[in-house]
Parts: sequence; C-alpha cells; structure tokens
Amino acid sequence: MSYNVIKSEDLTFPKIREKINKAGNLFYQYRACRRDAATIYDIENIRHGVVYARTPLQMNDPFDSMVGFSSEKIYDECIDLALDQAVDSLDENLKLVIKSLLKYRLIGKTVEFIDALNKLKKYIFVQSVIEHVSVTNMPLFIMKNVERLYKKSPADVKRYFDKSTFLIFAMLIKDYKNVDIDEKTLVDALNMEESLMELEKVTVEVRDKTYIPFLQDFLSKLTVVCFSASGWDNQLMCSHYANSYSGICVEYDFQEMKKFIGFMYPVEYCEQRPTLMLKDLGITKFETDKSGSLKTEEVDMGAIFSYMLAKNKCWAYEEEWRIINTGEKPYTPIFIETPFIKSITLGLNLDEMCKCLIWDICQEKGIECYQLSLNPGDYVLTRQKLTSEDFVFDEERELEYITLLSEHTGVLSQKCSENSKTVVEGIENGKLEVDALVNFLTSTLDFLSDAYFMKCSFNRYCRNKNIQTAEIQENAQIGTAIEQIDAFIMQAKVGAESINENSVNMVLANKMSMQNYQTVKGLTSNILELVDKHDSMKWYLDVDEGKAL
Repeated sequence: MSYNVIKSEDLTFPKIREKINKAGNLFYQYRACRRDAATIYDIENIRHGVVYARTPLQMNDPFDSMVGFSSEKIYDECIDLALDQAVDSLDENLKLVIKSLLKYRLIGKTVEFIDALNKLKKYIFVQSVIEHVSVTNMPLFIMKNVERLYKKSPADVKRYFDKSTFLIFAMLIKDYKNVDIDEKTLVDALNMEESLMELEKVTVEVRDKTYIPFLQDFLSKLTVVCFSASGWDNQLMCSHYANSYSGICVEYDFQEMKKFIGFMYPVEYCEQRPTLMLKDLGITKFETDKSGSLKTEEVDMGAIFSYMLAKNKCWAYEEEWRIINTGEKPYTPIFIETPFIKSITLGLNLDEMCKCLIWDICQEKGIECYQLSLNPGDYVLTRQKLTSEDFVFDEERELEYITLLSEHTGVLSQKCSENSKTVVEGIENGKLEVDALVNFLTSTLDFLSDAYFMKCSFNRYCRNKNIQTAEIQENAQIGTAIEQIDAFIMQAKVGAESINENSVNMVLANKMSMQNYQTVKGLTSNILELVDKHDSMKWYLDVDEGKAL
C-alpha cells in the first residue's frame, strides 16, 4: 500500500492542532474571483468568516475530492458476501476458483483471464519438462516448488493470479496438457454453471443494492473543504485556480483556531489509487434488520479519512490539506467558521470591481491586502502591501460600471420573461419545457449577480460623492430602478421556492429527468442563497439618517 492509514489516536483535536502547528499554521485558498455569483459567495464568506464545505459526491474540481473505487476489489468483496449468503459449506479452494471465474466474468475480462490460465499451463509444463518431471509426479512438483515457480512466472500470469490462486489453478490444469482451456472447459469439469449463474445474480444484487447505495449514502453525509500549505506565491496554483493569476489568494492563520472545526489533515500523494471497501464501511455480512436496513458494524473512520486524503502524486505541488466533517443529512453543505484570515493577495489582472470589493472587506475586517506582481528579471512572484492611497475613487469608472450592469440586467430581465413565458405555456399544454426552465433559472441567477455588483458600485459612488439620502429619493429615475430590482429579487425568491416545492412532483410525473432535477435544484439553491445576500446588504438610501454603508 502506498498511502498511510490514519490511526484512531490521530483523530483528536490536540493531535490535529499539533499537525497544523508543525506545518506552520498558514494555509491558503486560491479563488478565481470573476464578476459572477461564485465570487459573490467568496466575498460574503470572507465577510462572515466562513468557508463552504460540500459533499465529495458533488465536487468536480480536481483540487477538491473525488473518491474512486476499483471494480475488481468491489467484486472481490461482493462475491465473498454472495458466497457466504448462497453457499453453506464449500471447499475453500473451490471457492477461490469460483471467485476468479465469476469476478472476471462480471468485469468483462473472461477472455484475458482464460488466456492467462493457458499461459500458466504452458509455463508449468515447460518447467516440468526442464526438470524431467513425470505426469504422475506433477502435483508433488508443483506443491514443493510453488514459491520458485510463482516468482519466475510471466507477468501476464501474475496479473491474474496471486500465490494462492496460482497454486490452485496450477493443480487444476495439470490434467489438460494437450487441451486448450476455455471457460466452458472449467465450468463443465467442475459442474458449476448453474451455481455460477446464481452467484452472479446474487453478486450483482449485492453490488447494486448494498455496496453502491451504502457507499453513496455514506459519502453524501461527509463534507470536504480544501486548502493549500504552499504559500501565496505558488505559480501553478495561481494559474489553475486563481483565474490565471487574475483571481485572489486568501491566507488563513490556523494558529488562531481555538476549537474543533473538523478533521484537518494533509493530503497524501501516492501512485496507488485507494479503494473504499465494504469492511471499511462496517459491512462484513449481508444481513438486514426488521426495517430492511443493512446491519453494519463500526465504520473505520481512520481508513475512510485516509481514502479521502489520498491523491495522485502529480498533484503534489498543491501541498493540499482538507477539513473533513461528518453529518447526518445527505447532500447538505455546511459553512465552517474560519474567521482567522490574515491576508488577501490580489491577482495581476483582477477585475477592478472585485478589487474594490475585496479592499472594502479588508478594511472592514482588518485584513492585510496585497497586490501580486512579477519580478522583471526572473520567474519570482512578489507582492506589495496596499494602502488607501492605492484605491482612489474614480467617478467616471464607477458610473461606467453602473451603466454597464444596468444595461446587462435589462437584457437578462428580457431573457427571464421570454423563458418564463415558454415554461408557463408548456405547463398549460401539459408539457414541461425543461430547457426553458433551466435557461430561466440561469438568467435569474446572472441577474441577481449583476444586481449585487450594481448595488455595491452604487453605494460606493454615493459614499464617495457624499450624496445625501434626500437627493437620491428625489431622483425618480433612480427610485424606479431600485424598485424594479427589488421587485425582481422578490419574484426570484418566490419563483425559486415554488419550483423547489414542485420539482419532485415533476420527476414523479416523468416530466423531468433526475439529471435535470439535480440541475434545477442546484440553480434554485444558488438563487435563494443569493437573495439572502441581497437582503443582508441595504441600498445607500436605506441607511438610517442618510449615513453611507
């Protein structure tokens, strides 16, 4: 095994703190930071001192977590369970023969397995001829020399037979010197085709009804959030995760962590991809209780976390650490309290709007803010600490932002209306236009993102121009625009809640596929979250006594 398994004594908060301290306490997140909904979430999470953790089953970023499993290893365990369930007493050697035949049949490698078996036969008989062994002495020859024979056997043979199965199959094929072995030859010789078919059926049921559902349910209740210990100047991280040097890098000082926020460990980079096995999940036999739930033993959390922390060695440059938490509800992301942000480093070409927003938050939260730069004579990244003098208010630029965002929200509003009309007409005709629904939700989310940035820009403009609330309230055009945006936000909330409530019924009525259901659920969830962020930020004219935000 090329990765280490976490020991139970390492699962305590003091041990976690000790590892973090040895690593230097400083950890980093590289974020793309474009003018979109994802950036708004990042900005608000920084403001509220939290990080977002989601289930590994929902992740699609290689920086995050995707747990793999081996079909062969899964079938090894499933076949063992099937054999225990279907056969009361069976010779252990015969079990291994059945297990090999069944496993390679199920994973579609019967031809390759039989080819390896014939190579094994040829190899054994060549060795017996070299050592002048008679046919009658073949069993004794194999038994006495199995160590040497296996060690020197061809790689194609070792790929399909370990030492135990090598011995068993070598003894089995000793009577087939002049016969090309195929699957039927073995099945007929052992008279077990009917048993194989039954075991194949049971094994597939164990895989489909026990292993995969249990694994998915277990993983859906875990949450993962990722950091890097490589520093703010990791050039590959800047390129891959920070919008090609144009995003941001958030620096966290975990020395300030005073309470348990999750199991935090470094990722281990290895060549062998780990596999989640049934025994790790507490499944040692196929039994259910009166309610039909699978009976399980205690889950090996150390092994589970080790699987979650293993990653291909080609990603070693990330120096990744992960915070893993366990929960009760499936597919339920959480926010983890991490108020200990030390600094934020701005990318080379960070969007000016995002740059101003990040600076505002740094001022608000007492966070150091730096600007990334390239050394002119080498490949070294440097950074300079920013001050208020680096953020001179530009009235023309601010008005350009407001105008641009206002025009774009107008276009998005039109798209929403068109797609909404298509959806309504389809429902009236007894058909759900799923594409139009997805387009409607996507346009709504884009509108809310633009409206958020517009509100930030508008408030900043009013604050820097020292505009009084009365002046704004007297401007009918501004008042109308704000009312329209607020009305759209309210409609978006009502619409998203309604779609959320009815989406399950759409699936049950076969009007929406499960894949589309997941897409719709994700969009409505993002819309409702963004509506909450709008509600938490007031317009400049809403501030008591005309004071700016």
